[in-house]
Amino acid sequence: MLAKVIDQCPEKPIVIDDGSDFDSLLFAKKCEFHRLQHKGKEQYFLNWQYAFEICKQSNDDFFLFLPDDFLDIDFKTIHKLHSQIKGKYVYNLLNDGRSKIWTNIDHRQVNIKGINSIEVSYCDGGYFTNRQTLEAIDFEQDFITSSRFNRLNISSGIGESQSCKFWKLGIPMYIPKKSLCYHGHHESMMHPELRKQQPLISL
Repeated sequence: MLAKVIDQCPEKPIVIDDGSDFDSLLFAKKCEFHRLQHKGKEQYFLNWQYAFEICKQSNDDFFLFLPDDFLDIDFKTIHKLHSQIKGKYVYNLLNDGRSKIWTNIDHRQVNIKGINSIEVSYCDGGYFTNRQTLEAIDFEQDFITSSRFNRLNISSGIGESQSCKFWKLGIPMYIPKKSLCYHGHHESMMHPELRKQQPLISL
């Protein structure tokens, strides 16, 4: 899946690997590769902070965060939206039909430069945004306290913490009416039991 994502990227991507054991030389010429030590979902937030630090050090304005299991990414529509949205924003790639979660924003349909979209209450895993947005959060991923993981089958908390942070800052979050990528039906390695209850099906 990672190989497919890298091949689809129109520009050389940065890959942050959370402790896998495959041969990174397979991708060496196609991406900037960072291999980190796997610390479990309890410390997954540290990898996000690592990614935000890379973003901060760059001169880029466009940032697209992709897990390796989002395939067939519609880069053309993504770049169109980014080039025409003014101000801070977060735009999810996947529409899996979820109702509002984590915050109390009522979802509403909007049309963004000809792209049917829905203003939502969350961002989760795969999204794109601009430098203005990341500057608003100081390129910082909030610390996830260990007490969260006293609950059975709980997720990493990244989506919840980022969603609440963007919401408190008044930064609008969107999903497409039709997904800008495809999510496979493979087993989740991060939280398999939760994904059985809440499958990520691309609408």
